[in-house]
Amino acid sequence: MADPLNILHTIDLETLYPIVRCEITLAHQLDEHRLEMAVKLAGEVVPEIFAKYRIADNHFVSLVHDPKLIVMHANSVDENQVSNFDLLIGPQLRIMVVGNQLIIYLSHILTDGAGSKQFLYLLAACYNQLKVPDGLVNHQDIEEIKALIHQTPEPALTNVDHPSRPLFLPQLADHQPAAYEVIKISLEPAVFVQLHEDTQKLGFTLNDWFMAAFGKTIQQYCGVATIALACPTDMRQFLSLTASSQLRIQNLTARYNFEVTSDPAESVKQTAQKVHKQMQANKQNKQFLQSIRALVKGVDQGKSIEQLQATVESNYHVRPIAYTNFGVISTKRLKFVNNIVQSCVMTGSFRRFPMYQVAVSTFGGQLTLAANMIGSPAERQFGRAVLNHLKLALLATLDRS
Repeated sequence: MADPLNILHTIDLETLYPIVRCEITLAHQLDEHRLEMAVKLAGEVVPEIFAKYRIADNHFVSLVHDPKLIVMHANSVDENQVSNFDLLIGPQLRIMVVGNQLIIYLSHILTDGAGSKQFLYLLAACYNQLKVPDGLVNHQDIEEIKALIHQTPEPALTNVDHPSRPLFLPQLADHQPAAYEVIKISLEPAVFVQLHEDTQKLGFTLNDWFMAAFGKTIQQYCGVATIALACPTDMRQFLSLTASSQLRIQNLTARYNFEVTSDPAESVKQTAQKVHKQMQANKQNKQFLQSIRALVKGVDQGKSIEQLQATVESNYHVRPIAYTNFGVISTKRLKFVNNIVQSCVMTGSFRRFPMYQVAVSTFGGQLTLAANMIGSPAERQFGRAVLNHLKLALLATLDRS
C-alpha cells in the first residue's frame, strides 16, 4: 500500500477532483526535447507520475514511462481539458506547453502542495542537469508521524472538523453553461513587504491575517456569526532534521480547524486577534493530528478502503469554503537554464460554484490570490469579486503611518 494519507484525497472525486495546478510563465519557450527528458528523469525518482492509481487498495500501478503521455502542446490555455485528466486510468502528471507557459497538473492523490513544490524543483534540476541529481531518493514513509500521534494525547473534544455554522457563498439563479477558469489577483511586492511588517508588529503570522481577511470577506456574503476554516499544515516541519531534509513527494498535510465568533461589523484586525489566539492554542496542542489520527490508526488496524474513506469524511471532509497557502516558491530552485521564470502561481482543485477555495502563493516577492472555478460566466465573475474584496480587505489593514 502507498502512503496512507493518499486516501484523504479519494473521497467525493466527482465533486472535487484532487489536483494541484501550477502555472509557470517564462521569458522563452522551453526546449521540447529537454523538457521530455526532464520528465523521464524525474520519473526515475518518482515513478508514480507514470502510473495510474488503484483506489481499491491505495496502490499505484505502473504504466509505460513515455513522457509524450505527459507533455502536451496547445495553442491556448484551455482549463476545460483538465476534466479529461483521469488519475485512475492514466499518469499522475500532465504538463501543457502553451508558448512560453507551462501549465502543470499534478495528482493530489500522489502528493500535497509542499510535495508539488519539491516536484517542480526536481523537474527543473533534471532539465538543467540532464540527469538525476546525485543520490536523490524519494521518501514516502510516515513512521515519525505515527510516533508523533502515539506520543500526543488525544483531546476530549475530537469532532472539530464539522463547524456548527459553516461559511458559504449564495447560489446564483443562473443556468448558463459552466466552464473552468483560474482567476487570480496579485499584490505588488512592496505592498506584500509592508503587509508582512505590519503583521509582525502586531504579533500575528501572515497566515492568521490572510485567514481572518478571507473569513471576513466570505462572511459579508453569508452573514453567519462565526468564522470557521480549516488551515492546512505541512507535517514535514515535525519530522527529524534528517527526515525533513529528504525529498518527500508524498501527502504529508494535515489541518488545523478553528471557529471564532465574529460580528460582521468587526474589523479584520479584531478577527485576526481571535484567529491568532486560537491557532496558537491549536499549535500548542498539535490539534492538526486529529484530522489524520483515526485514518492512520485505521490503516494499521487493517480497515477497508471504504471504512477509511468514511473516517476521512468524519475528520477531513471537503468544505464548501476552503483556504490554502502554498507559501513561498523558491526563485533559486525553480529556474531553467537559458531562461527566466517570470511568474509562478499555484492553486488547488477546481471547485463548482458556490464551492470556493482561495489559494495563496508567493514567487519573487509577489503574492498572488487565486481560485480554480467551475461556473457560469456570472458565477465566475462573482468569484473575481470575492478575490477583489479579499484584496481590499488586506489593503485596508495596512499601517499608513
